[in-house]
Amino acid sequence: MSGPGPSTLEEKRDALLRLRLRRRREEALAQGASPAPPGERPPGSGRQAASPLVPLVHAGSKPPLFLVHAAGGSVAPYVTLAALLDDDRPVLALEDPGLRDGVAGERRLSDLAAVYLAAVREVQPDGPLHLGGWSIGGAVALDMARQDGDVALTFVLDTALPGEPSRPGDDELRRWFAADVAAMGVEADDAEVARRFPVFAANVRGLLEFRPSRVKGRVVLLWAGDTSDTRDTRDTRDTEGAEALGRWRAYADEIRTVPGDHYTMLRPAHAEALADVMRDRLSEVNVR
Repeated sequence: MSGPGPSTLEEKRDALLRLRLRRRREEALAQGASPAPPGERPPGSGRQAASPLVPLVHAGSKPPLFLVHAAGGSVAPYVTLAALLDDDRPVLALEDPGLRDGVAGERRLSDLAAVYLAAVREVQPDGPLHLGGWSIGGAVALDMARQDGDVALTFVLDTALPGEPSRPGDDELRRWFAADVAAMGVEADDAEVARRFPVFAANVRGLLEFRPSRVKGRVVLLWAGDTSDTRDTRDTRDTEGAEALGRWRAYADEIRTVPGDHYTMLRPAHAEALADVMRDRLSEVNVR
């Protein structure tokens, strides 16, 4: 994706962090190994399929935090947040393999959760997990917690649970995709759209069919408090958001409002406040 160059100090810092993340991932793929240490390849074996895990913070003695991508599949939105969380806790993000391999048809979020859980348990075979995800990633993280059964804490970052199942067509999904890209503040050329739209469409359709379950361990919903929107759909969006928030009360142990809207909550202006809450909840779990 390409867009206007960064202008403010915060934007330049964020762009540098994203560049470092991309280089880290390219180096890991070039070496033919997982970014995290699940084990060495047997001598003479062919190149392994790349792990969906991307390390954002490598070092730390505390249990790692695993963050699942949103609808677009990229882990780049987590770069700023990960740097603010905890110097002594590894943070690894899960990137959608569809960005690399393509997406063939539709898929269930529970199937994606199973793939990610296997990758996570290669890195952390024993002990309770700490999971999280923004947007659609929150639903995937919740299902990972359901499937594993040994998850101490799951962060759900502004994930809207659907009411009744729905199946939007490609034209509608393309409009949603264009709005999502615009809200992220980037521009996509034709090649990027061709690569990223199938991932977005598969994830959105998966969420619209998703039905959550109550899980073991603590579930903390961090809800973006700023719902302001200058578009004509503001009232509808606010109503839908309130309904989605209400649906979470059956599955979340705690619901906490944090600064920012759905997109800005992870950006430098608000990420520190989000990181503060997450650090507090992680420390509470660790001392129990």
